[in-house]
Amino acid sequence: MNRSSSLAVVGIAVVAVGLVAGMAMGCGGSDGTAAKDVVRVGVLAPFNTPPGEGIRNGVAMAVAEINEAGGVDGRPLEVIELNTEYSAEKASRGYQRLAGREGVVAVLGVAGDGIFPIMEQLARYQVPMITTGTGSDRLTELVAENPERYRWFFRVMHKSSELGDATADFATNCLAKKYGLRRFAILVEDDIWTKYVRDIWTERLNGNGTEVVFSDAFSSQTKDYGVLFQQIINARADYILDASSRVDATTYLKRWAAIDGPPIGAIPTGAGTERYFELIGDNGLLVSSVATLPSPENPLTEKSAAWWQRYYDAYGDTSYTSGYSYDATYILAEALKRAGSADGDSLISALEGTDYTGVNARWVFGPDHHPVYGPGYRVIPIMQYQEPGPRGFRVVWPPERAQAEFELKIRDDA
Repeated sequence: MNRSSSLAVVGIAVVAVGLVAGMAMGCGGSDGTAAKDVVRVGVLAPFNTPPGEGIRNGVAMAVAEINEAGGVDGRPLEVIELNTEYSAEKASRGYQRLAGREGVVAVLGVAGDGIFPIMEQLARYQVPMITTGTGSDRLTELVAENPERYRWFFRVMHKSSELGDATADFATNCLAKKYGLRRFAILVEDDIWTKYVRDIWTERLNGNGTEVVFSDAFSSQTKDYGVLFQQIINARADYILDASSRVDATTYLKRWAAIDGPPIGAIPTGAGTERYFELIGDNGLLVSSVATLPSPENPLTEKSAAWWQRYYDAYGDTSYTSGYSYDATYILAEALKRAGSADGDSLISALEGTDYTGVNARWVFGPDHHPVYGPGYRVIPIMQYQEPGPRGFRVVWPPERAQAEFELKIRDDA
């Protein structure tokens, strides 16, 4: 089902506003002020990309449900969307437009590192920015270092270091200790968030009987991964730790499968979806991935399975941003109700007092406005694709959440 028909199904009011060459172009008869009978919520996302559509669909689904249940104290939510196109400039101008002229109570979304210019606008506009698609640790560090200046920023998703720690734990305590894999290769896309992941892997895997024998980054323009994989094979790596977000993992996994490379998996974007298997088929079997998508196979909370089915029926494949954006919308709605208004200080205080269980996690914010991580709150399991088809993955790590044993891919010449 395409997005336009999906929106018709859920019956949500969405205003899409385009940003072009130096100025914002409005639509829908906006006069620069928010209507008194609606609560306007801003959305920033790179349209027509999996993370961007995950943001848009997650918010749309939650807003439709909230409005059907009576809205926020009787006032319906209205979504104002802007396309960032993964541009930092457009993301910054989009936040200014939403927080200023469009009169939104908060802005949700942003995928990629275009959020950093927005951080410098927060104190001026004093409209909360709740990211559901950006993992850079630096964002949380800014809040901790200067809470008055950055107190308007909240994150409803994981951060890069958590992904790095979860996958490093899998590598050291499962792959190395249980299966004897000692020589690791690191292959990541070149981005700010992957630096945190790469540094954690390098530090934790160089020592105690394991070592990093190859490490490199690729750009979003990389077309031929054959040279990289051949270098990994020449380095005699036992396992490849990968990380991608903007780059669809199938672009390099196709090449990996063709050369029968060492086992691979850590943070490959797009894995675990129908599109993934349409593009790579059975060649995607035994690839591992962080399990951040709530689903019947990965029930992160008691709400995960039912939510996944509703989302899939309306929009198709989920993205890593889908559940986070859905939960963030409910977190915002609950905070608005408790605050009793959209007044800046009152809303920030209400957001800081969040204790809400959504489809991805139990959300409680720490002093740095990052959600608490660990058992009982948020977890990042590891899954592996063990059976053909988009529902063929199983959680394999940690042991207390595992549904199956990790299966080791044996190379033909091993």
